[in-house]
Amino acid sequence: MRYTFPLPAALRAQTVTTQALRELDISRFRAHRRDMTAVSRGIYLWTPDQDQAGELQRLRALSNSLPQCCVSDSTAAKVHGVTLPWEIADDDAVHLTQPAGTSSRIRRPGITSHRRAIDAHDLVLRHGLVLTTPARTWFDLAEVCSLQSLVQLGDHLVRQPRFRFEGRHVPHASLQELQAVVDRAGRVKGKRKAKEAVTLIRVGADSFRETEARLRIIQAGLPEPQLQVRPFPGCPYPADMGYTEWKIAIQYDGGHHFTPEQARRDQQRDNAFFSAGWVLLRWNAEHARDGFATGIRQLGSLLQQRRS
Repeated sequence: MRYTFPLPAALRAQTVTTQALRELDISRFRAHRRDMTAVSRGIYLWTPDQDQAGELQRLRALSNSLPQCCVSDSTAAKVHGVTLPWEIADDDAVHLTQPAGTSSRIRRPGITSHRRAIDAHDLVLRHGLVLTTPARTWFDLAEVCSLQSLVQLGDHLVRQPRFRFEGRHVPHASLQELQAVVDRAGRVKGKRKAKEAVTLIRVGADSFRETEARLRIIQAGLPEPQLQVRPFPGCPYPADMGYTEWKIAIQYDGGHHFTPEQARRDQQRDNAFFSAGWVLLRWNAEHARDGFATGIRQLGSLLQQRRS
């Protein structure tokens, strides 16, 4: 059995590079032993108690070796715990942003680098990493997301979280923060899309599907619905969206609505609306498959009846 000699204490608490090994007159092959984890080309972590380093450890190692960079785009979104739209949900690359004007771009396998001018207001320290803020991350993703996905992501950022499910009381960002990022940005790719998206973002949508349904309703020429409508003040069972003036409510039922416990709560909500004289439309994944066209036709007829 080949003996793995201990790594010097000076290297155990930091990112290990082949250059650092060379300076200590240690063979570069020491980085290939089982207590080391490769992060990128020439960058390693000492991980004696696990086979693989955690993702945060890997990002910290890269940040330490590239101090001018910040973690950005979909990588920053994942660290913030933000749900990503479908276009970029499977993006496994590590996104790093270099200061604008940097002469040489980072070229490493698995890393996507960007060069941007980022204001100090748009950076935050979290988990030992310098990240773009959720608002700035949203703006940067405008370059690769559709308008609908950008609005869905914005709705997700500004929604009021439920502590018992998410462990936080404060939204990822506010509408004012999103608007401020757009206002500060120069003439860059994606700004026009972000400028339009911020006018469509609303507080109160709890899922990407709810946002899509709202946007489809608007695109069909129908009035924009209010979010989190209640049949009467103080009712503990709001519907996703609707029209208080005409007593029409719309509820999108995702997968979790089909559990027995949630079904009982939904019945209490439905009864509250019905007893107050409301009509409640319930949409689900079947409606989403045709872009909510069937549900919107029903909603249009119902609006015509109630408005006349």
